[in-house]
Amino acid sequence: MRICLLFVLLLNVIVFANDCNIRLLPAFTDSPEKQTLANVRDSLLSALQAQDSSEVFRYVSVLKNSGYGERALDNYELIQIYFWMNQYDSTLVTLVREHYHFINKSYEGVWDCSADAPFSAFEDELLDSLRVRANLQRQLKLIFEGSAKQEYRDFANLLIVILKDLGYNNTRMQYYGLDNEIKRNSIQQSRFRGYGRGNGSSDKNDTLSFDSLKEKLIAFQNKYPESEFNLWINLWITQQLEQIEASRDYEYERKYYYKEFYYTGGIGGEFFHAIGSGYQINGVVQIQRFILGFGYWKHDNLCNGYVVYMGLEAYESRYIKTFPFVMTVVNKFEHNPLGGGLQFEFRPWISELGREVPIGSYLTINVRYELLYGSEYINRQDEETKKKLRNLFHLGVGFHIW
Repeated sequence: MRICLLFVLLLNVIVFANDCNIRLLPAFTDSPEKQTLANVRDSLLSALQAQDSSEVFRYVSVLKNSGYGERALDNYELIQIYFWMNQYDSTLVTLVREHYHFINKSYEGVWDCSADAPFSAFEDELLDSLRVRANLQRQLKLIFEGSAKQEYRDFANLLIVILKDLGYNNTRMQYYGLDNEIKRNSIQQSRFRGYGRGNGSSDKNDTLSFDSLKEKLIAFQNKYPESEFNLWINLWITQQLEQIEASRDYEYERKYYYKEFYYTGGIGGEFFHAIGSGYQINGVVQIQRFILGFGYWKHDNLCNGYVVYMGLEAYESRYIKTFPFVMTVVNKFEHNPLGGGLQFEFRPWISELGREVPIGSYLTINVRYELLYGSEYINRQDEETKKKLRNLFHLGVGFHIW
């Protein structure tokens, strides 16, 4: 039983290694083998400078079959070698494969599959010479304009747009051990740098750009159903579609959040001008449909004081809100005016929901009708009053926070 369990565990490790593109490599230190490979890399550079194609790819084969994988010659370097030798088809194929592993996070990581790729264990003249040619956009443009197969040219033309904010990562991080010596044997980092993973736009919310690119990629698949690039296209569309849909949902909720806020309340302030002469300044608090207002109330023909009103929201939509209310004005006279009325609000502007703090706000233009029974001045100098029923109309503006 124990042997069976160990066998199953080993099988799982092997499957995981295949899924994550893991290369099981032997230890690689400053050994005679490493020096031999360094000499091969020097010979490879000489062959590249001489444009000797047969020698170039003979040395590439030696490095790739050395048993040290990408620590002898990594795929970043291989892309630049293909490009240097004008093998644009191989350049594009290797580039797309590397980018597939990058967006699929299918490199071996420390704890899990990773977007970080293994790099060679050399910092030499070959690498310096290849870095000079490592310009992703220039390479794609030359592939599109060059003599590559039409399928490759068409796909390179699409990548010029899709990867326009992406480039090669031409720098190598230095890893230090406990003895503070540079460890060149375990360098692993992103093969690419720049905005995101490439969606054709610096604007994360540019969904129109995505829709257009998606149509063009699907058209490419229909034109070249057997293309190797279709695997990359399927993955890219799936990942971008998830991000774009999430972005669209998020932006829709931020823009139209108020639909969820109807009849939920908030706080605000309002200023009213009474038709005739006078004004009213109110603070408003609403909890669900219940509205409580309080403020200062002044009218030339009526007793001034502090207004308190309570209302119940009757209707609310994007532009309109209305509610009836009862009110009183507290003043220094024995009898405070009592009454009720109706307020109508029009919203010309509603903000988007805040990104950092989920708060929204809006402006209102208000019409307010009040029917009051209470004290009216008959002799302002002596502050003599009498009771009277009055109709009052107000125009005002308000600012509210949801």
